[in-house]
Amino acid sequence: MKILHVADTHLGYSAYNKLAPNGLNQREMDVYHAFEKFVDYALESKPDLIIHAGDFFDSVRPTNRAIHFALNQLLRLSKARVPFIVISGNHETPKLRETGTVFQIFEHLENIHPIYKGRYEVLSFGDVTIHAVPQCPDGEKLKENIRKISLDDNDKYNILTLHGGTTGIKEFRQWDFNEQVIPTNYLDEEFDYIALGHYHRHVKVTENAFYSGSTEHFSFNEAGEEKGFIELNDGKVKFIPLNARPMIDMDKIDCSTFSPEELTQEIIRRLNEIQPEGKILRLHLQNLPHDVYREIDLEGIRNMTSKALHFETRCEFLEENREIQGGRAIGPLIEEWKDYISKVKSKDKERIADLATKYLSEVE
Repeated sequence: MKILHVADTHLGYSAYNKLAPNGLNQREMDVYHAFEKFVDYALESKPDLIIHAGDFFDSVRPTNRAIHFALNQLLRLSKARVPFIVISGNHETPKLRETGTVFQIFEHLENIHPIYKGRYEVLSFGDVTIHAVPQCPDGEKLKENIRKISLDDNDKYNILTLHGGTTGIKEFRQWDFNEQVIPTNYLDEEFDYIALGHYHRHVKVTENAFYSGSTEHFSFNEAGEEKGFIELNDGKVKFIPLNARPMIDMDKIDCSTFSPEELTQEIIRRLNEIQPEGKILRLHLQNLPHDVYREIDLEGIRNMTSKALHFETRCEFLEENREIQGGRAIGPLIEEWKDYISKVKSKDKERIADLATKYLSEVE
C-alpha cells in the first residue's frame, strides 16, 4: 500500500515583482511548477491514493489561471485513476457560507474527492478508510468533529487527515489568519497514520502524526527549509524533497565597528559566497549608524543582487542616533514603528510588522 501525503501547495500565490518568461509572476509560476512536479512523481510512482491535507489554493477566490492550472493537474490524476482526497484549509475556506467554495467545481471529476463542508466525512478505498476533517467554522467545531470519529475494527488501515496547528510538548503553528489549533491528545494513537496540513515544515508530531510541509517557500520564516511531501509505503514514512527555489535569510551583520567602505565590502563578500542569481535573499544589518548607512555603496549592492529573484534588507539602527524632540527621543522611522507595533494587540501583529518594516526599509 503506497500513499502520498502532500499539503499547503497554495496554488495562485504570487509575490515580488519579477516576471517569468511567459510574462506571469515568477513566484506564482514557481508554486505551479512545484505541484506539477509532485503530480509527475505520482504518475510515475503509481500510489494507491493521494491525500492533500489542505490549503490547496492560496485564497478563497483563486484566479481563473490558478483554477485552470489546478483542473489540468487533477485531470491528469483522474485519468490515471489515482484517487485524490483534498480537504479545505484556512486559506480557501470562506468565513461566510453564502460565499461559496471553489472546491465545488471538482465534485464532477472522477477519482477526485473534495472535502470542504466543515464536517467530518469518511471515504473508503479497499482496505483503507480515510477519516477527513476539513477546516471547520471555529476551533471548537473542529474538536467536536474529531470527537465524532469512530474506528471500525473491521477496517484494515485507518488514516486521519485534518488541517490546523498542533499544541502539546511542542507547538506547531503558522500564526496565520483563521488558524485553528488542535491539542496533540486529539491525535489518537489508534490511527495507522495522521496526515496533517497547515504547518509549512515537514515534521513528526507524534509517533503516527506528520506534517508533510509546504511544497514551496512562502515566507522568510521558512528560509533554508527543504520542501516536498511524504510517501507512506507499507507503514514506512519517507520524505520526498522537491526542487524549490532557494530562500536564504543571511546571517546578521553587526555594523557598529564598520566604516561605510568596510561594510560595503563585507556585504559584497557575503553575496559572492551565496551567488544571488535566481535566489530569494534577505540581509540583516544590526547596530547600523545612520551616517554609515547613508554612505555605503547601495548602487553596487543593487548591481550585485540584480539577478536575484528578490533581495531585501532589514536595518536595525543604533539607538545613539536618536534625536530629542518635544522632550522625548525620536528615532528612525523603522524603530519608532517597531516600538508602536509592540504595544498593539493584534492576531496578525507579526505579519503586519514584517510587511511594514519591509516597506519602510525600501523608503529609507
